[in-house]
Amino acid sequence: MIFLSPECFPCFLLQADLAARAHGAAEPVRVALAARISAMLTDLPARGEIPTQTATRIQAVIRETLGTDDPFRPVKERHLSRFPEMSRWAETLVAGSRDPWSAAVWMAGFGNIMDSGIIEQDAMEREVGAAPGEVREYLLPPGFRERLLSAERVGILLDNAGEAAFDLPLLSRLAARGTALWLGVKGGAVIDDLTLPEAERLGLSSFGEVVSNGNRGVGTDLALCTEDFRRRLSGSDLVLSKGQGNFETLVGRLPNAVYLLRCKCPVVSRAVGRQEGEMLLLDADGRVAG
Repeated sequence: MIFLSPECFPCFLLQADLAARAHGAAEPVRVALAARISAMLTDLPARGEIPTQTATRIQAVIRETLGTDDPFRPVKERHLSRFPEMSRWAETLVAGSRDPWSAAVWMAGFGNIMDSGIIEQDAMEREVGAAPGEVREYLLPPGFRERLLSAERVGILLDNAGEAAFDLPLLSRLAARGTALWLGVKGGAVIDDLTLPEAERLGLSSFGEVVSNGNRGVGTDLALCTEDFRRRLSGSDLVLSKGQGNFETLVGRLPNAVYLLRCKCPVVSRAVGRQEGEMLLLDADGRVAG
């Protein structure tokens, strides 16, 4: 389990300011939002809350303060407009690799860097520039490869809108293999996560059924998800859960899950015993997948 830690607090304030800046808010509005979030953080429980639960409430305050239902809309539109270009680039790298299945999973994990809620845009672009060298070296753990290729029904919990292009090589290969694939997305705008209309706009429904989780919580909070969504999770042979928020909310709660994420903070780094910045493939209990 991952609980609130001191390092979470400056991260919450950064999330709020990135949202304000994405929305084009003036400096006085940014200051007012920071003050409001700071006051909210003084009343958090000392223990027992998952950071994503706090982040869900913070995002609601951000939307209210900024007077918009989707503060990251301009950022998402920029990422969505680049989808054709970036998906072609990702597929070219994967197709030319020594092991396309390994490369496709690596590329989907790599895409998790496209997180406008906690990472500056220029840092994302630098990471993209380094991708060609890294994708050639990655090999899937044998146990996970067997699980992925033998699973008949696979759910993939998609994450940020900007990383959808990097998911495409894996989605297309699973669909071509005949896997019964479904894609989980958010039920409404939260940070820069992919929603149902956006996924359909990108044509992702051609690879599998796109399913809303019915809420706009950060991560995948099972208590907020629809009954249908929870049934799909439990009824899949494998759930590939993308991103740190999904990992925080689901680890230890979904026995058929495997987590694919970039380790973006010291709290998660300590919990899993890996370095910040690493791409992680973890089993249902948060251990390195074999």
